[in-house]
Amino acid sequence: MSSQQNSNLFIYVILVLAMFFWGASFIFTSIVLETLDPISIVFIRILISAVLLWMIVAIFFRKEKIPSSLFKWIAVLALFQPFIYFICETYGLQRVSPVVTSLIISTIPVFTAIVMSMFFRAKLTAINFTGIFISLSGVVLMIVGKDMQIDVDPMGIILLFVAVFAAVGYGILLNKLSTNVHPVWLIAVQNTIAVIYFLPLFLALRESPNFDHATVFSFLTPQWEMWTCILTLSIFCSSLAFIFFTIAVGKIGVARSAVFSNLTPIFTAITSFFILGEHLANSKIIGIFIVIFGLILTQRKKAE
Repeated sequence: MSSQQNSNLFIYVILVLAMFFWGASFIFTSIVLETLDPISIVFIRILISAVLLWMIVAIFFRKEKIPSSLFKWIAVLALFQPFIYFICETYGLQRVSPVVTSLIISTIPVFTAIVMSMFFRAKLTAINFTGIFISLSGVVLMIVGKDMQIDVDPMGIILLFVAVFAAVGYGILLNKLSTNVHPVWLIAVQNTIAVIYFLPLFLALRESPNFDHATVFSFLTPQWEMWTCILTLSIFCSSLAFIFFTIAVGKIGVARSAVFSNLTPIFTAITSFFILGEHLANSKIIGIFIVIFGLILTQRKKAE
């Protein structure tokens, strides 16, 4: 196997891991929502991640530099994600199941393709537009019940699509920054700025933890379950997943990297089945495969 093939394999492996972490994050967030309010979850999660990343920077990457001219763009990056994205995703997850949440989030490549086509002159073929339509049809199937009535909270759906558009802006800007900044430095600065953004909301909106509920992990107390899930979110979902995705974007670009988010609903469904015991209706299973099929079509290129 050539060095180029080894390099590509490494990128694909870390992308799959990133999507696994993000897919599982919906489950762990839904568990912590039983105890903490959304703002507290996101603030604590990002704060722990920022501290951890700066420790890694101090030990391994002190010599890496970030051009001062890029700090303003990293501030915009942090505004898109984690700030807007995590607020909308977490509040949306309060109203919508983890599987449907991950499915809606997996439409990010669809809207990335649209924005790249409209504003960055990226070409979309007829099959790409067909894929967009198919993907959105799958989303509709996921959120509409047997009686053709929407069986999820509409505000939850709106919040999740705002998160999608924030992620699109994040991905496009990350595409510009990832080749100029070391990924660990970039995510460390991004999450530190996000902590500053979240701090006023945390001070104003935080609520006392509610430990009067049965735990999902029966061998843990509610307190230990909360911190176990938060640490999992901080280490794997807010740190490693973002670093892995940033490395991939720097190597193969945002369009090819974003298509891997097609895997998040699968990982969420699997994690939800094993951890929460969530039953998947046939319509949701069909919707998952329709969205994934449509998203794959949006990434197809015209044969040369």
